[in-house]
Amino acid sequence: MFDKVTEIVAHMIGFFHIAVEEERMRDAYDDFKAQQLADAETNDLTNIVVKFKAPYTLKDFTPVVEYTPTDLEQAPQFYGPEILNIYLPYYQPLAGGAEELAWAASGTPSLSFSFNRPHLTLEPAGSVVTISIQSAWMEDNDDLFLNEIPAEFSDPAEYLATLQSLNAIAQVLGVAATSVSLDLSESTLGTVKALHDSMGATDGTSRLGETVTALHGEEASGSYVNGETVEETPILDDIMPAYFQAENPDVVLSDDAPEDEDDPDALANTDPFQGLDGPSPASEQFEIDDGHHLVTGANVMVNDVSISVGWLDAPVISVMGDVVDLNVISQVNVLFEHVTLNAQPGAMFSTSLNVATMSHISSQPVTDDAAMTEDASAAPTGLPQNWAVTRIDGDIIMANWVSQFSFMTDHDRADVQFTGSNTQIVMGDNTIVNLADILEIGYGYDLVMIGGNMITVNQICQMNVVMDYDTVTYTGDVPFGFSGGDNLLFNGANISTTGIDSYTDMTSNFAQASDAFANGATTIDGSVAHDSAFAGDDILTVLYISGDFTTLNCLDQTNFMGDSDQVHLALDNFQAQTGASIELVTGSNAAINTASVNVYGVDSEVRVNGEAYSDALLYQANLIDTDSDPLGVALPALANEAVAFLAEGMMSPDGEAPPDAEIIATSPEYSGNPDMMQTMLA
Repeated sequence: MFDKVTEIVAHMIGFFHIAVEEERMRDAYDDFKAQQLADAETNDLTNIVVKFKAPYTLKDFTPVVEYTPTDLEQAPQFYGPEILNIYLPYYQPLAGGAEELAWAASGTPSLSFSFNRPHLTLEPAGSVVTISIQSAWMEDNDDLFLNEIPAEFSDPAEYLATLQSLNAIAQVLGVAATSVSLDLSESTLGTVKALHDSMGATDGTSRLGETVTALHGEEASGSYVNGETVEETPILDDIMPAYFQAENPDVVLSDDAPEDEDDPDALANTDPFQGLDGPSPASEQFEIDDGHHLVTGANVMVNDVSISVGWLDAPVISVMGDVVDLNVISQVNVLFEHVTLNAQPGAMFSTSLNVATMSHISSQPVTDDAAMTEDASAAPTGLPQNWAVTRIDGDIIMANWVSQFSFMTDHDRADVQFTGSNTQIVMGDNTIVNLADILEIGYGYDLVMIGGNMITVNQICQMNVVMDYDTVTYTGDVPFGFSGGDNLLFNGANISTTGIDSYTDMTSNFAQASDAFANGATTIDGSVAHDSAFAGDDILTVLYISGDFTTLNCLDQTNFMGDSDQVHLALDNFQAQTGASIELVTGSNAAINTASVNVYGVDSEVRVNGEAYSDALLYQANLIDTDSDPLGVALPALANEAVAFLAEGMMSPDGEAPPDAEIIATSPEYSGNPDMMQTMLA
């Protein structure tokens, strides 16, 4: 603190400085303000004139709107030609044309208006064609020699020649029915009629000693396993080889299968990729079980197809040509296996299953008789007073053609001795998967009129060929666990149709309307619209197709697997007292085909002017041979007999089996252009 005199002087100086600064700021402010006043401009005042107008008088609230139509709006509306007979006393044609009428009452001015029905537009149906060709090829012929002096093994090429013979045998068993041609440039009526005749000629006769089941028509409906009727179809979880159930359960294919085993779609709801994504990052990828393990088999091949279609249907269909409705399931399993342990035959417990389901379900809900009578009495009985018509000049095609082919060889040769505490050697355990899933949803009408033919074919052809010849030799007296055989050949097919067609003769009104369409008409008349089949409809939707309406769902699945292993175990120096175990797996292979075709529609009354062909065929064959020599010594006679059943184009000029050749994916039995879209793009 300063003394008192110093404080007073300091305050005085401070006040002096403040006063000086205020004066300086005031001087600058006055100059700035004066400059602003010098530049000021004055504008004219804005003159705004406001006008008010209230042409409406407010009234009290009126909850109901009262409206009086004009004279023109009071004129009757025409929704069909029948109304003309009612109003003829009051109307007369104008000079402009017969469809223009005038008011004829005395003293009333003439008012012209259109007699036509309201114009309704309708989306025409379209075609859809899918071609899916999936093939997988794997050759995993491993050699492993851990001994200084390797054992003597046969050349794996010899097993390939044997597999070629099995190919010829399988082709004979699989020609139960004629394949549908891919050439859709012309009508497929001739082809499907040939298929119908071939289905009728197929019986349960055994060609090469196989077990065969052939069921036709209504007998083919239901669920079957190897020709036997069953209430429940097997689930893959329960029938997979032991290796996948015990050693590697994550590869079981049907973990997400529905709990309801009676579900006809159970075979199609299997995810073949379930559990095939490998170990998680947190798992021990190199952890192995105690003991010594050698796996030369345990291969999996899966072909899986699911098709769900609801493309085009109507409660009433008229067909001027023929109607063909065919459903075919053909399943073939061929298994040749042989196991020897130090030249002694070994036990084998393999499984070969053909599982098929065909079902036809009405689209109408199931009700009791009393409820049906009540619903019938309450149902509207009026006839449509208006209709919308669209036409297609040409064919409508709904086709799905899927071919899946898998080929695998796993001919391993291993000469092994065990020296560590735990050993895990895997030379097999391969997986091949072909997968297709198709969903198509299209159009629905009240009436479909077809000028040509209506063709429907659902065909599933499945084939598994497995050759498992295992030769195991060992030295020493150490016992070991051995799994030879235990193979699974599984064909699972399902054809399910919702909507039952009933066939009747063509009626005159529909025939005349179809002839009129063929001559260029664009609509129908009251004789068709007021048919009793349309009672209760307000507006009728009609589709006319000048050509054929063709529906094809053709699935072909083939698995070829050769797993002929040669294993020698050098156990002379193996210490049994260590308590370690030896497990050898040379079989436990799985060849699996699953296919499902689900067609969704409505119950239809089909009026046919031509012939109606309807049939179903279930063909199942199993050929299992466990006595053939591993190198195919006993196969040539059987193969030559099989070749005799094949087409001439597959035989050599001298009539004998063709020479050993590399097996390739079997091409479809069709020599035309495989480009189905050529007819649409031409």
